[in-house]
Amino acid sequence: MSLTSQLYRKIDDLIPKGEAFAIASSGGGDSTALVHALREHPQANFVYIVDHNLRAGSCIEAKDAKAFAKECGYKAKVLTWSHDRPQSGLQEKARCARYALMGAQCRTDGIKYLLTAHHKDDQAETLLMRYERKTDWRGAAGMAEFTYAPIWPELAMVNIVRPLLERSRADLRGYNREHKLSWAEDPSNQNRDFARIRARDELTENTELKCELLNTAENMKKALNKEREILRQDANKLKVDEMGLIHLSSKPLPELMFQCLRAASGLGQHIDRAKLKRLLKMMGNSSFKSATLCGAMIAKEKSRFIICRDPVAVTGRRDGGQGVSAGPMPLSKHYSIWDGRWAVKSTLPNISIAAQYSLDNPRDSRGPAHKITQPILRRKSDTQDEFEIFESMNLQGVDTTCLVQTRLDAALCLKTP
Repeated sequence: MSLTSQLYRKIDDLIPKGEAFAIASSGGGDSTALVHALREHPQANFVYIVDHNLRAGSCIEAKDAKAFAKECGYKAKVLTWSHDRPQSGLQEKARCARYALMGAQCRTDGIKYLLTAHHKDDQAETLLMRYERKTDWRGAAGMAEFTYAPIWPELAMVNIVRPLLERSRADLRGYNREHKLSWAEDPSNQNRDFARIRARDELTENTELKCELLNTAENMKKALNKEREILRQDANKLKVDEMGLIHLSSKPLPELMFQCLRAASGLGQHIDRAKLKRLLKMMGNSSFKSATLCGAMIAKEKSRFIICRDPVAVTGRRDGGQGVSAGPMPLSKHYSIWDGRWAVKSTLPNISIAAQYSLDNPRDSRGPAHKITQPILRRKSDTQDEFEIFESMNLQGVDTTCLVQTRLDAALCLKTP
């Protein structure tokens, strides 16, 4: 089957008909093939090119990639990473910055689906690196063809689609040569200081290992699907209210608790499985009242549990430590993500979102602990430095969407965002 035919079939399977999508392009060989092969697809709309601004000539390559995308009929945009030359963890920081830029642009353009050119060889490299980091069995399933916001909150409201995972790097280069397409080669692809390049070299020399990794990933995906079926049944014991509080009728399975903590906290970081196990054991004790883990708080109310944002993470500590990300944020006409829990935009002037605790005295935390972590809308006076506080999040001219339910639905494959 031709590359174009296969891509059209994948898009029919993964993206609703009529929904526009964007393509992430680096100007390299893989994304060049993807951009060209989909140039006549009726849902293909934007191409986003990120200039990481890390070496001389990157802006020229980005402009060339933009010109190529425009020739193919796309609306193309170059997004530039502004930074202070990070000295460590460069590839991971660049990756997060890349997706943050594209995620924000997707929300601005109203795009829910972002295609990347990850292919079979990328999959094998990712798997090898995960094994070297001692991933759990879920990580051994590799990258999925369809994932809601795998980097959070940078990609909130955006689905990542990888339609090329069944194709090899050689396939894509062959397509480019067949169509006489040129592409840029990133010099960092030769730099063995980077883990991915070392993994690439190792797999080039050991094709049997590559096959074993990919075969194992297929088996792990089947196991992952079975686990999700079990979790969907266990999810009957939870309910998410309109303010993003998760209510549990009883102690959940460990993986469901894992997903609840991530969703309620608004964070995307890893949760230590050993700490999660200890937390669940504590929740089984009759004396349990509350605990915090990874930016979330779990409180017991009679025989039920409530999971919400950790109040200390929002308000700051008594010793003067600052809250992490729930500070006041002005709203604009495009969606912004507040504290990883809410997507908000406004056509009204001077509107902002903040947490409900007293803005003058962060330690003045009246009422239930979970109450002070919930958001409020406020409007600044045109003449004074004062704020009008609104009792409801339903304000005409303001669009607010709680993301907690969305994350849980996506993690359990209950609903496609």
